[in-house]
Amino acid sequence: MSVYIDILFLQNIVVNYGILSVTEKLSGRYSTTLRKLISSAVGAVYLIVMLLCPRINTLYTVGGKVMLSILMAAIAFPGQKLKSWLKALLSFYISTFIFAGAGYALMSILNQGIYFKNGEFYTGMKSDGLLLVLTLLTGFLLVRAFTDIFRKRIEKESYIVKTYISLGGRTVCLQALIDTGNSLTDPVSQCPVMIAELESIKELLPEGMVKWLENWTQMRGTLDLNDDSEWMRRIRLIPFNAIGTLNGMLPGFKPDSVCVEQEELYFERTQVVVCISRNRLSSGERYKAIISPEMVAV
Repeated sequence: MSVYIDILFLQNIVVNYGILSVTEKLSGRYSTTLRKLISSAVGAVYLIVMLLCPRINTLYTVGGKVMLSILMAAIAFPGQKLKSWLKALLSFYISTFIFAGAGYALMSILNQGIYFKNGEFYTGMKSDGLLLVLTLLTGFLLVRAFTDIFRKRIEKESYIVKTYISLGGRTVCLQALIDTGNSLTDPVSQCPVMIAELESIKELLPEGMVKWLENWTQMRGTLDLNDDSEWMRRIRLIPFNAIGTLNGMLPGFKPDSVCVEQEELYFERTQVVVCISRNRLSSGERYKAIISPEMVAV
């Protein structure tokens, strides 16, 4: 079977570009069209050198191919923090496996002749272009299905951040979920509202406040803070509506500050209301609070 180097080179650029485009979507890391094209060309050149110089054994080793993938990821996604770049590299491998699996499955389903040479699969199809198009379409559909299935879990893991609530010289640290559906605000000051489990912030509150919050439904009108006017000024009642609850009311307080640590970024807000939940917010206890996206906006 004849192999045309120019056609093989162009086909690999197209496939590599598709893999890098999917990598961009999976990792959430932006790359320019030019960088993806250069990275794709590097991968295609590597393949051509493998075919033309079979005596260079290093090119066929796992180490050689890992170095190629690292180089391609570095070209396409430069200037990233180590954690972000490793995420892009992992996404690159996932995308590669998906496209390779899609191509192999299509050739098997279509009952086409397949053989392996110099580290690459080849097919006896009359139209390699048709197989290329089908592979790309199948790969993109598989990636779309993959992201749809796992998106919610991935987003939740990505949006759990470390949060510090400070009040009266004391600070508690807890994991918080950035919930895009949380649009609660204080109707008076328009401050964003976060919700925290009572157990996780008890040490910030006076005994009378804790007792009042623990028995909120029975003690709405009874709050004994020993005439602590400072605390009385901090108390807030936030109206809300939810499924099964109309015109509900959440008790809360205004802390000195709330700081959110998201990767290398640090957001401090002094105009925030912390509302209290007596129930667990996460069944797996992965987070103890829910915050608004507004609290991590630049």
